[in-house]
Amino acid sequence: MFQQEAGLSSGSGRTDMISAAQRQGKAWQGKHYTRHQTVVDVVAALTTGSGCGAVIVGEHGAGKSFIAQRSLEKLGDEYLVVQVRGSSISSKLPYGALSVLLNDLDASHLEHPLMVLRGLTQLLHTRAQGRSVVLFVDNAHDLDELSTMMVAQLCAGGHVLLLAACVDLPNLGSDIMGLWKDDLLRRVDLGPFDFRETADSLAQEYGGHFSHAAARALWNASGGNALFLHSLAREQIKLGTIVRHEDSWVLGDRPVALAGEIRDVLKARLNRLSPGQRDVFELLSLAGALPLQTLMSVSKAQDIDTLQERALIHVSHEHPPMVSIANPVTAGIVASVVPPGRSAELRRRLGAVLQDLDMDEYTGSTAVAWALDCGEEVDPQLALAAARLANDASDPQSALRFTREIAGQDKLAEVAVESARAFITLHNDEAARRVLTDVEKRAGDSLALDQWAALQLLWAELDRRSPVAASNALARLQDIELRLTMSGDAGAKLGSVAERVRLAYAELAVFEGRYGDVLQMFQDVDSSDLGSEAKIMAASLLCEAMAVTGDILGAVGLGRQVILAAATMDLADGSIREVRGRFLLLLLLSAKFREAADFIAATSESWDEQARLGGMFEIGQGIVDLHRGYLTRAIQRLQAGVWQLSVHDPDAVAGLATAACAYAFALQGDEEKAAALLMEVEEPMPRASWLVNRITRYFELSAKAEIGQKTEALRALKQEADVDAEASALATGLQFLSAVARLGDRQAGQKLSDLAGQVTGHFAGLCSRLADGLKDADSEELLATSKDADAAGHAVFARDVTRKAVSCANDAGNRISLRMAQRTQQSLEDRFGNPRKGVLSLLTSTLTARESEVAVRAAAGTSNRKIADEMHVSVRTVEGHLYQVYAKLHVASRSELKDVISGPVEHARLG
Repeated sequence: MFQQEAGLSSGSGRTDMISAAQRQGKAWQGKHYTRHQTVVDVVAALTTGSGCGAVIVGEHGAGKSFIAQRSLEKLGDEYLVVQVRGSSISSKLPYGALSVLLNDLDASHLEHPLMVLRGLTQLLHTRAQGRSVVLFVDNAHDLDELSTMMVAQLCAGGHVLLLAACVDLPNLGSDIMGLWKDDLLRRVDLGPFDFRETADSLAQEYGGHFSHAAARALWNASGGNALFLHSLAREQIKLGTIVRHEDSWVLGDRPVALAGEIRDVLKARLNRLSPGQRDVFELLSLAGALPLQTLMSVSKAQDIDTLQERALIHVSHEHPPMVSIANPVTAGIVASVVPPGRSAELRRRLGAVLQDLDMDEYTGSTAVAWALDCGEEVDPQLALAAARLANDASDPQSALRFTREIAGQDKLAEVAVESARAFITLHNDEAARRVLTDVEKRAGDSLALDQWAALQLLWAELDRRSPVAASNALARLQDIELRLTMSGDAGAKLGSVAERVRLAYAELAVFEGRYGDVLQMFQDVDSSDLGSEAKIMAASLLCEAMAVTGDILGAVGLGRQVILAAATMDLADGSIREVRGRFLLLLLLSAKFREAADFIAATSESWDEQARLGGMFEIGQGIVDLHRGYLTRAIQRLQAGVWQLSVHDPDAVAGLATAACAYAFALQGDEEKAAALLMEVEEPMPRASWLVNRITRYFELSAKAEIGQKTEALRALKQEADVDAEASALATGLQFLSAVARLGDRQAGQKLSDLAGQVTGHFAGLCSRLADGLKDADSEELLATSKDADAAGHAVFARDVTRKAVSCANDAGNRISLRMAQRTQQSLEDRFGNPRKGVLSLLTSTLTARESEVAVRAAAGTSNRKIADEMHVSVRTVEGHLYQVYAKLHVASRSELKDVISGPVEHARLG
């Protein structure tokens, strides 16, 4: 990756004395910033006395100067900072970087290195006036030999503490390297930002949450380089590629465009490579991946090694090993700035070392695009193969470019298939239908059975996506199956078609919620044999069917195997997105929120394109945060997800995002925003899968129950639970029924117990314990269930169950249990960030509005007389209310009441 350099411009070297007042600028005081802990580590290396300082190592633009400056700001008045900056110019001059300091010395001090050292020591001690001196050497890799020796001697003699920043240690200079080897200098490595750091840094810089898609697009394009990331973000915001909606930043309907400042930076970096290294880099940018042996035939091994050491290129462990540019976005930019004549020259050089057969088999989509750019004619078979690869890699625009190169009747059906696939990826279903209709008219009855079947499979996919034509999808699949049976041909080609049809049957059944059909179709699936894309996809579909019908444990176990198997194979982007999205949905359904969070983090940290993750990753962490009670974070993520999915929603989960966001606002007490989002949920949206629709419905009804529509929501939740239980969708039925029980319907306890007994997994166990606690009105069992639910990351469930524990303890007059339950409940309510609920939810189940208001005022220490004056009632009335409060809450004094209630008086008014 080519990065932007940090710090001041290069020159003849620069030296500054920086006082504590100058260091402690206002901009960063008290402000959170990414890699705060790294700064703490650097400060510790300078102040603990265990060594002589630290050296910060990282590529240009990794943020070395930023970390150094933040570290220096934290040093107190007892430190004097002297800044020295190396440069390419000063590196060629004796003592070049120290020239400003040396100008203050008498000429007699410059006759010998020992005299220079003595003069610098005296100068620094004089200026320090008893303070410790910190010598900050920026661009330490550009120090000349004498400056390096002088810095090391000052450090080794205890005259200064050293903070150095350099690109790599080998170029640091042997004298300073010696300090590190002797464990006197602490090494602090700054690698590229990971995805979490990228999202965090963007949010801090631009004051809003970046959607998952926007953050990943910038992360992928910048390679995680800190300065390049923010230059890129500024440019994309200016171009309108990254767009702000309220408090969210989202990726618009165009890909990240690397032009202007970023392109200039990359071109400058390209010019700094040696001629041989530049040849390698440009060649790989234009050609895509090349076999290592082929690349070594046109380039020097030393140039390849240097680029690999700098992590600019990647060599795979395949056989044969393939070489490619480490960052594909950078490759695209470099390819775009190579002049046409230079591009043609590099292609001729590559062709000279390849035999004609090799060139014909060189089918990578990047290579074919290169040939077209050079004005060459491309063989139809080669163009078709490139289109297929481009579609597999979620690059529909390139796929359409390649299919347009195939003229006439050549590969008519195959061209139509790849063109239609590209249009489907672009969500241009009408164009895909036109392509399929046209090829059927032109080909007539001349299509082979496998070609006709491939077209019909695409028709079925288009029908499934359309609310109007959805019923046609199954009929098309049945028609294909009938013709395959009638053909009687058991050849390998038709066998492959039959396998695809079977998979399409299962995909349609899962999409429509016919899980019994899937279980019957894949009852012979061998989880130990996941060696093909078809077997992985079949196992993934089976996971969902198992989970929804109650076998949560088996489904999660198989799902983990599927994810591991998928990681070892080169699956099409669409397939890997589907597998990952389904597994994430499975974890959320089974309430495995901690595992879901870990899965999202680990998968998001991969360098895969965003297309390999899908819509569930856009909102998955928000749903996890919602259930864990971190509503502020949940709302940020879900709001950004709602906006992002309004731009691009490949998996039709926009409705789910909207309903979840409504529920989060409802839990936080913002009924107006929750209601507005619930109205959006009722608007027409892209056709979603059965499971996505059921979870959407669960969030919708749960939100309504929180914003004053409890009776209506409870009735609907019961109906949905009955519908799913009748259809053997036990897991979703359990979700609905658990909400019924948690929201206050004690009659649901027996049903909940029966249904939970048919579902495996930890959540079913919690539901069973909830049912038992409600049946026996056992506040202690309910409280224990609540604590286990919270420990498992399900704070919403825990909060609701704790409310039941409070009610049961109060009814039983169990003061000890009541006090424990009340404290637990208030702790949970406070986590949801709603102070009104945090105080009053403890009271509303047992006290009237007036009693609650008196209780809160009394707990705050207000006298009866003052309460009476403020509420415009008599003192006797206040005393009567307090008597009822003490009796209902089982407290005996104001101090005990205060122990139960904590919160501001202004939140005590119920209406």
